[in-house]
Amino acid sequence: MKTILVVYYSQTGQLKRILDSLLSPLSNSSDFLISHLEIKPETAFPFPWTRRQFLDVFPETVAKRPVLLKPPEIEIRKPYDLIIIAFQPWYLSPSLPVSSFLNSTFAEEILRDTNVLTLIGARNMWQEAFNWVKDKVEGYGGRLCGNIALVDRAPNLVSVVTIAYWMLTGKKDRFLGIFPKPGVSEADIGAANRFGKAIGAFLLGNKLDLLDGELKKLGAAENNPSLIRLERRGKKIFTLWSNLIIKAPNLRGLLLNLFFAELLLALAIVSPINSLQGILMKFLKRKSSD
Repeated sequence: MKTILVVYYSQTGQLKRILDSLLSPLSNSSDFLISHLEIKPETAFPFPWTRRQFLDVFPETVAKRPVLLKPPEIEIRKPYDLIIIAFQPWYLSPSLPVSSFLNSTFAEEILRDTNVLTLIGARNMWQEAFNWVKDKVEGYGGRLCGNIALVDRAPNLVSVVTIAYWMLTGKKDRFLGIFPKPGVSEADIGAANRFGKAIGAFLLGNKLDLLDGELKKLGAAENNPSLIRLERRGKKIFTLWSNLIIKAPNLRGLLLNLFFAELLLALAIVSPINSLQGILMKFLKRKSSD
């Protein structure tokens, strides 16, 4: 029997549903014993957010400043054949509960010399958050054997509106009756079981070193080059703002509002320009290959 530990934090419940779909081929098999470790902050983060609550987590999330977590509610039985870390990005970084977990000595202990798979549920930009998690896992001596990222497939600016509507109201329906539903689609959530089948087969075959290639064939972590460029720019700006706000606690409210104003301006101006740049680069690349 192969043992799997699933470590996750799901604020809205969407990531838990993705996990359940992915694990369904394994959960019904006697070949696997699956344990779940839900990351629980001592002070729970709300859902839905208020605007101030949404902004207030920004500096510490980007700076990876840990919050207190509740002790694990399960008995940890190391070693595991596979540990799955499921997370969502906040402000181009892993969510604060997940980064807090990964900054702990407990995480270092259970990840050492262990095969690790990451699962991401995101709006669209997830590469920077993944890079940080990857560095942590490998820094602890873990072996990253694959990554799966499921995203909202709506255009960037459209998903900004729909995700904001979802996060601030808790409603996952069509905003104004015309926008698409926010988040990862039901079809993509349901189809996540194909990854679970591959994970199970490669785990039983003791071939986890080959799993990443198979997951990529299944479309596990598709990247958009224009979004990666935008994400890298955004990460630098987020880091500057985060450092400034943390160093000036007496001005926190004012600086958060200024950051929010710049964020809206960037979304309105920089994002469309970046998208046009991506379209132009694709066109030029296609022309050069003709």
